[in-house]
Amino acid sequence: MEGSKNNSADLLPEQKAREKIDKWLEEVGWTVVSREEYTDAINAQAVKENLMIGNLEADYMLFLNGKAIAVLEAKRAENQLGDDVKAQAENYTRILPQTNQYWFNPIPFVFISNGETMLFKDMRDPESEYINLGKMYSPKEVCERAGIKDEFAMLPAVPPVVEGKLRQCQHDAITNVELSFKRGMNRCLLDLATGSGKTFTACMLSYRAISYTPVERILYLVDRNNLGKQTEDAFKSFKLTESGQTFTSIYSVLRLKKAEEAKNTNVCISTIQRLFAVLTGQNFTDSDDDADDQNEDETFFNEEDEEGSAVELGDDVKLPKDFFQLIIVDECHRSIYGRWRKVIEYFDKAKVIGLTATPTPQAYAFFGCQQITTDKYKPTFQYSVDESYVAGINVPPRIYRIKTEVSENGGEIKDKEKVYEVNKRTGEKISVVQDQTKNYTKTDVDRSVVNPTQIKKIVEEYRDIIYDKLFPDRDPVWEYIPKTLFFAKTDKHADLIISIIKEAFKEKFDGEIVPENFVQKITCTAGDTEQLIKDFRREKDFRIAVTVTLVATGTDVKPLEVLVFMRDIHSSVLYTQMKGRGCRKIDDDALKLVTPNADTKENFILVDAVGVTESEKKIPKATEGGDGSEGKKLSLEKVSEWLSHGDVSDENLQFLGEKLAFINKKTETKHQVEFEKLTGISMENLSIKIFKEMEKGLPEFEDINQPNNERKNLVSALIDKPDARKLLLNLEAGFYKILRPGKDTITYSGFSLTDSENYTKQFEEYVNLHCDEIEALKIIYNDEEKAISYAMLQDLKDKIIALNPLFQEFGVIWDAYHTLSVNNKISKKVSKLEEKEERRTLTNLIQLVRFAYGKTETLQAINGIIAKRFNLYIGQHLGTVKRDFSESQIEVLKQLADYVTQKGCFTRQELFTENRPLCMEQGFRIIHFLQLFQGILRVYRKAFAFQK
Repeated sequence: MEGSKNNSADLLPEQKAREKIDKWLEEVGWTVVSREEYTDAINAQAVKENLMIGNLEADYMLFLNGKAIAVLEAKRAENQLGDDVKAQAENYTRILPQTNQYWFNPIPFVFISNGETMLFKDMRDPESEYINLGKMYSPKEVCERAGIKDEFAMLPAVPPVVEGKLRQCQHDAITNVELSFKRGMNRCLLDLATGSGKTFTACMLSYRAISYTPVERILYLVDRNNLGKQTEDAFKSFKLTESGQTFTSIYSVLRLKKAEEAKNTNVCISTIQRLFAVLTGQNFTDSDDDADDQNEDETFFNEEDEEGSAVELGDDVKLPKDFFQLIIVDECHRSIYGRWRKVIEYFDKAKVIGLTATPTPQAYAFFGCQQITTDKYKPTFQYSVDESYVAGINVPPRIYRIKTEVSENGGEIKDKEKVYEVNKRTGEKISVVQDQTKNYTKTDVDRSVVNPTQIKKIVEEYRDIIYDKLFPDRDPVWEYIPKTLFFAKTDKHADLIISIIKEAFKEKFDGEIVPENFVQKITCTAGDTEQLIKDFRREKDFRIAVTVTLVATGTDVKPLEVLVFMRDIHSSVLYTQMKGRGCRKIDDDALKLVTPNADTKENFILVDAVGVTESEKKIPKATEGGDGSEGKKLSLEKVSEWLSHGDVSDENLQFLGEKLAFINKKTETKHQVEFEKLTGISMENLSIKIFKEMEKGLPEFEDINQPNNERKNLVSALIDKPDARKLLLNLEAGFYKILRPGKDTITYSGFSLTDSENYTKQFEEYVNLHCDEIEALKIIYNDEEKAISYAMLQDLKDKIIALNPLFQEFGVIWDAYHTLSVNNKISKKVSKLEEKEERRTLTNLIQLVRFAYGKTETLQAINGIIAKRFNLYIGQHLGTVKRDFSESQIEVLKQLADYVTQKGCFTRQELFTENRPLCMEQGFRIIHFLQLFQGILRVYRKAFAFQK
């Protein structure tokens, strides 16, 4: 650069021009960086003071996808941008150092500006003149003018992080995906915590891909049909575009139904099952959506391998292989593996982005993630749930445990006891008398045995703790209990829970009538599930939802504050997804719109009624090979039908023999007798007969059209009797028994003991570690004769929140001590924080710290202590004469007591500033009252003081 750059007299005006130029660049998609900040991760960047040959520096060198394309020379506003400036800028186009990549040499474009005017010249045309631009060219405009055909060169820089628009984790996820694609990777996995904005991130990636790269069509795979509707709504509301218009006003988005519709669409949303149907020419209707979800509802996240052989597309596929250039797979821990893998891999030229909060080994393998250790992989970008708590994007859980005798230990059905028996396959319900005493385990509960009293006890306990223990700071308005989601085991289990909730809560309402929409089921048999989810999210009168799996993953209900697990979960992936329903952050005002008696959502409550927080969790194993070619899967229903039509192959006979032996072992005597009555042979003997004859050697099975009489006769007792085949299917499905009503008792109800121990340990380790660093801790630890100010306490609280976001309400720590105390885990007595005021009194932090340091044998709220001492002080005698305060004087002293309870130490100036009406009313007497007031607080003189 010329010497004028170092002239301090010109620095301020030029800097002002630079600020304007920086803004112009950033507004159209360039990121302004220093030489030291240059990185391939930024696609379009303006590098300041770019070093040129001869140790000169260009004010800005513009790079697209890592290669220089233009020079921008900046001058102060007074500079007229004459020939000398133009010559200087044009010279830089010819002296680019070898350490820089470039699209053309010399550089084709020159910009010069003084912060008021932006001039541009295309150096490739010797006859060209400088033109005055209305605004800076965007990366796309520069790329088009240069005729660059590169796949990524048009991409502007990822927009800056702005609150309410783009989060840092979303910015980093998009940056990493695009960088990976630029470096030749065709599959990217984003491991983003639930609630961090995966769908918004995907919308942004989609917009940038269609707008700035050769991508014309995107396939957006969703896990379930109701999530497809939610995704479509997300595209409709996405506005982070160049023009500020919504995505759908610029590009077309539809939920895939027919191949013909897709040809004129930019984003096709579909499940992989629906996509398979479209590719193979099957028609899809809206009613098919509900049928799909209903079929999947009770088998969602089955831990067994998905049944069925790998799907085959055939030769007449309705869309070409290059139809989609980009595929985004939401909830990619499911759906695209095993038997469905060939569907996604048909589009073998497309780049694939996976989105999940719970990646599995098979997801890591599919997306080619590097394995770091035995159980740790490196996805394209990862943002953990703990990071989301710290950032305030999500809120953490508090675990509340309810135990009953039955849920922990099971129970028994006594001989001669009347029960209902329900066939799991048909739903038929009959009244029976138990023929022998039968013990059932806790894992049998709500699977083979339903004990309505167990459900009743849990529901009633939840009702009683809502305002007493879980939300003690809220006014107990029963029409507005916190939004609650119950997880049931089956659809029928959900129905039973709802009926018990209605019975349990009716006493809280006028006329013992529960409001119509207070509790509702959200499963695929419940009608318009999309509308139900919207109502649960928005409507004030819908307080409790009961689901099986439909709201277990992906569904966003931000006002949800309580999850009640009435089913155990052993899949680590599903458990994490289900917990994720409660962690969504919501603005206070938005929360109050649906829960009027709420103030804020600082955490959510996980009510564990079955030990789900304590049971072992499994992660699915990676699929070997991953080609879905596991072969033909058999089912009893299919094999029975095939046998009846004469397909008596060794494979089918062996399958039947194994099934008979298995079903016989789990079937009660009365059903075994029923089978033998229909067939003339017991299940056990028929199984033995099949294997014995196969071992001896049956005539070879060549073709279904052959007589095969000896084989048919072997199983004729079953296959020739449709009623027997039907009974066998019913016996395979099994039965469950409903007690009338059964017995149970609550054995424990309280916050998690394990969590309580962890929280108190974490708190005590922190305050001991920092006892000489944090001022408030130092004063308490060393018993210093100093007052603790409100600012000190606020500083301590902020540091404790940074330690654990769950401590946003320090009452969590207090509750932990109380839980340990009442369960005899610690010997010291801890009084419960009773009222909203006590939980919000910041000075109670002093009590917690003193208790953690062992300076007091009991943990008691300051509010009660000061109130008690206030009353004693007011009623004390001076000698034989009782203190005689007027009512107004007592009121002033009470206000002072309340003030110091909340603030701790305060100065006279602070008192007069924050309580001006009180001080103006009382005038000079306030000084006298302050002096009197010291006597009330002698016990806490080191913590609370009035400073002159």
